[in-house]
Amino acid sequence: MNKFKFLLLGLLLVFGNSYAGDRLEKINEPYDAIIVPGYPFRPNGKMNPIYKVRLYWAYHLYKEGKTKKIIVSGSAVHTPYVESKVYALYLIELGIDPDDIIIEDRAEHSLENVFYSMEIAKQHGFEKVAVVSDKAHSFMIKYLAKKFDHEIAADFIPARWRFVILNYWNKFDLDIDTDKAYQPGFVHISMKKTETQRGLGTSGHLWSPSKEVCWSYGSDLLN
Repeated sequence: MNKFKFLLLGLLLVFGNSYAGDRLEKINEPYDAIIVPGYPFRPNGKMNPIYKVRLYWAYHLYKEGKTKKIIVSGSAVHTPYVESKVYALYLIELGIDPDDIIIEDRAEHSLENVFYSMEIAKQHGFEKVAVVSDKAHSFMIKYLAKKFDHEIAADFIPARWRFVILNYWNKFDLDIDTDKAYQPGFVHISMKKTETQRGLGTSGHLWSPSKEVCWSYGSDLLN
């Protein structure tokens, strides 16, 4: 039975790897930018699996020339660490040009990740944009956007976890300076918003176009 399980796992990994490659071959022209939605960061000495899936997939798209820039999104929501800055630090450690990493650090919910990032994309003149996340998260964003009539002018390229595991999972030994993403005076979102407000935020109802669009670059974290 164990041999059968290992054989089945091997076939799934090979199939997933081939499928991911076929999918990427269909991207004829690179995206101007891809958006990577944030996820809570807790420094425990290990890279969270969600981080691995989203960031290694984004790294692969960048290295394969499928995108010119990477927009990382997320503020300090559930922990005192700005999610987008943690993302940026990991991507820099992976070898991504810091100037090709754009940081959006205000979003507190999934749809806000996309909305705020799209504002930044428009300010940069980006026309071709895609959202990059794990499959379940991508489905949730698309479902909520459709359910609440939110227009998201971006493609979705869900991460292929089998492909990521096969190609990248244990390839890198990353070590980042988490102090650069730490936010003094952090207040947990549950102390700022009620459960009802958080539900409205998740569905995108608390978002409104920004009077002033703000961003920074990965290179700013190195200064």
